[in-house]
Amino acid sequence: MPLDFGICIPTGGGWLRVRSRASAPDATDLLRLGEAADRVGYDFCYLPEHYLNAVYGPAYPVLDAWVLAAGIAARTRRIRVITAVQPGFKAPGVVAKMGATIAAMRPHAFGLTIIAGWWQLEAEMHGDRWLPHGERYRRAGEYLACIDALWRHELAEVDGRDYRLARGTASPRPNPLPLLMVAGESDAAIDLAARAADMLFVNGGPAGQIRELVGRIKSRARNEHGRSVRVMLSAFALLRDTDREAALAAEALAADADEETLRYFESQVESSVVAHNRGAARDRIEANLGLTSGLIGDRATIIRRIHELAEAGVDAIALKLESNADEPARFYREVIGPLRQTADLAGVTSRNGG
Repeated sequence: MPLDFGICIPTGGGWLRVRSRASAPDATDLLRLGEAADRVGYDFCYLPEHYLNAVYGPAYPVLDAWVLAAGIAARTRRIRVITAVQPGFKAPGVVAKMGATIAAMRPHAFGLTIIAGWWQLEAEMHGDRWLPHGERYRRAGEYLACIDALWRHELAEVDGRDYRLARGTASPRPNPLPLLMVAGESDAAIDLAARAADMLFVNGGPAGQIRELVGRIKSRARNEHGRSVRVMLSAFALLRDTDREAALAAEALAADADEETLRYFESQVESSVVAHNRGAARDRIEANLGLTSGLIGDRATIIRRIHELAEAGVDAIALKLESNADEPARFYREVIGPLRQTADLAGVTSRNGG
């Protein structure tokens, strides 16, 4: 059961919609987080792209994912830097060039996640046009096709409704090709990942629920497109010395929930956005439902739950942690390190370029 582990970089300053929220994002601290993840042995770091703060709301600052990604890639030796992009904010040729430049820093330096978008206010405040859900994924498919063609071919040709390439070029092309990922859980997201991506990135959830989702994406890719697709899961971890301490920490987060912020984002998400509309309101304290992935407990409990997720077909876990300072090293030392002493859970994606 090969499994990769990565750290999510909080470009908005934190992950939890609680009253005692984190401070504003600090670029130097986030660059250091990427360096620390590389140093202790994580396989990747993930940077979400937003132009408004998608955790706390539009009144709060957020840093640019791509600028940070380039900085982390330049400062690290081994880790893969996976950056999200939303079609409509940047032309696909620009993203292909930026990604190829990061990929040129060292082998397997870069990965790209396509996010079709879910926040109408963010789009309209930054010059994009808002589309219905299905149209957003259709556009995302064209966007991904353009980038993939520019990376694969000396002269790229794409004839789409929103994007067209006529003898497009993005030299130097990346070699090896970067990882391509699609984020989402709707049928449209699953279909796009099944036919055109290496991986699908899904929100958090317990192993039983995730098993069904993993089965759908992998069987669709195999049966309809003759391909294999991996799945990455979002997870927020609460590692404590005892299960009781971890449970109390989770209860404290629930008690500290910022109800006003939770209500605001509930009003901003349309019903067609599957991933943001499952789970209870308490689960959405962490915007990507990471608390529902079950990585709450002592070392033994979290290791057992990671085994359950791996057995459910999860191939990678994108971790969100409470602190950028000590938590990444502690989690690797107490959880990932011991797991990797077991051969069937050794991480392989970035190390082997998968």
